[in-house]
Amino acid sequence: MKYQIQKPSHGSKEWLAVRWRDADNRPRISASIAAAVHNEHKYTSAADLAFELLSENPPLPKETNQAMERGNRMEPMLLEWTKDLHKTNIYTPDTMYCFFDGRANLVATLDGITDDNKVFEIKTSRSLWTGVLPRTWYWQGVHQAICTGQSEINWVIFDSTLSMYEYVQFVSSDEMQTHIEACAVFLECIANGELPPNAVPNYENISSAYPIGNNVSVELPQEALGLIQQLEKTREVKKRAEDQEDTLKAEIGLLLQDADEGTINGSTVITWKNQNRESFDSKTFEKEHPALFAKFRKTSTFRTMRIKTKGSK
Repeated sequence: MKYQIQKPSHGSKEWLAVRWRDADNRPRISASIAAAVHNEHKYTSAADLAFELLSENPPLPKETNQAMERGNRMEPMLLEWTKDLHKTNIYTPDTMYCFFDGRANLVATLDGITDDNKVFEIKTSRSLWTGVLPRTWYWQGVHQAICTGQSEINWVIFDSTLSMYEYVQFVSSDEMQTHIEACAVFLECIANGELPPNAVPNYENISSAYPIGNNVSVELPQEALGLIQQLEKTREVKKRAEDQEDTLKAEIGLLLQDADEGTINGSTVITWKNQNRESFDSKTFEKEHPALFAKFRKTSTFRTMRIKTKGSK
């Protein structure tokens, strides 16, 4: 039920691929995304995860953002700091920890582990540490406990106060079983080519799943007309709301004029401050450097949904 596999370079396409499928091409769920199974991940919904697992291809590495860069640079240093505090050997394993019971297929990448299998997870955060694990982290810890067979996960958190905190998460067998069953149900739906019950897709999910039209027509069921009419009404409501927002902002702007903020009874209730934004002047660049512009020009293909029913605008 529990085993280890060699870990490819962290963050590489090979690493992403083994977190997405096992050697027998069975979909698996990784620890960092585990909360999405319960729709409790801060950045990823159950639908996001479902469409990723339903895809014919593994995810590709993402461009490193500031949060990722911060973690990549600071986590090794924080692990060394923790090692000094505990006066014990804590190392980053070159293997990934897996769990498979015939239904739930899980994998975890660990930040640190001791010679006696004490698990450490390092986090850097722009928020204040409150002493309570965010749900994204909580499920990651439960997931790691299952994959490693340990009941304690030792968290090391470096927060916005530039202070380092330690927190021990005790994971019960009931918590493990709850997560195992949720992952099993989720993955059974994926294996059947279906969305799990709690995976409610948004337009971005569908657009990513079907990015290119094939220039054919399909006969829709009659109930689709109701959906189209609802979409048309929603767009009308959105347009009216945007117009109202513009009018209200104009009226408030006339009251503020060149003031940066407005107060009522001495308390600031609204601000209207200058902001700077840099943009690339592509038209001038094309005019002055046409060859370079042509070399680096990139064409993006996307689909636009337009209503063609009678009475639509």
